[in-house]
Amino acid sequence: MAVSTMLSRASCLGTIAGVPSLKVSKLKNANAAFLGGLRVKTPGLNQERRNLVVFAKQTDDTPLPGTKREPEKKDDPLRIFEGSPVEKFYRPEEERRPEDGNTSTSSLMKFDGPAPETINSRLAMLGITWALVAEILTGQSVWEQVTEGRGLIWFLFVAPIIIGATLIPMYNKESPDSRESGPFNAQNERWNGRAAMIGLVALLVTENIYLKGPLLGFIHNSLNL
Repeated sequence: MAVSTMLSRASCLGTIAGVPSLKVSKLKNANAAFLGGLRVKTPGLNQERRNLVVFAKQTDDTPLPGTKREPEKKDDPLRIFEGSPVEKFYRPEEERRPEDGNTSTSSLMKFDGPAPETINSRLAMLGITWALVAEILTGQSVWEQVTEGRGLIWFLFVAPIIIGATLIPMYNKESPDSRESGPFNAQNERWNGRAAMIGLVALLVTENIYLKGPLLGFIHNSLNL
C-alpha cells in the first residue's frame, strides 16, 4: 500500500514539475504491474473458494477409474456431404450421441442413431449362438427352428428385453461407446456384433441354398440326441 501511495505521489509531482506525460504513464504502468504481481503471488480467499468449487464439481462428475471413457469431441463438418443426397439427412455428431444430443426414442432409433446397430448386434450375437446350440440339440436348421420349432416364440420373448436393456442406459445419456474396461468394451462389442450379423445371414443362405439342412446336423446325428 505504501509503495502504491509513493508512486502516485511521484506521478503527481512529475506532472506539476512539467515531466513529460510519457514518463508519468510509465510510472502508472509500473505501479499496476507491481500490484498485479502481488495479487498473483498472494491469492485471496475468493480465489481459494473458486478453486474448491471447481474441484468439487470435477469430483462429482468423475466416473470410477477404468470404467468409463469420456466421449471425444470431434469436428464433424458438413462439407464432406455437400452436394450429395445424404446432406439433407445428415445430423452433426453431437446430435447422434446420447450423452450430448437428443435422447428421445425417435432420435436414438434413427438410421444414424446409436441404437439400431447396437440392438441388431446384440440380437445377432445371441441369435447365432443359440441357433448353433439348437442345431446340435434338435437337428433342425435355423429356418426350421423359426418355422417349425419354438425359435420364433423365444425370439419374441427375448428381443424386447434386449431392446429395453439397450435403450434404458441411452435415455440416461450413456453412450454404448463409453464402456472401456473388461472383455465387453465398445470396440469388441462392435466387431463381434458385426461379425455375428454377417454370420447369421451367411448361415441362413448356406443352409437353405447349399446344404439343404442344418450346418451342425452331423453332430446331432453322431450324438444320437
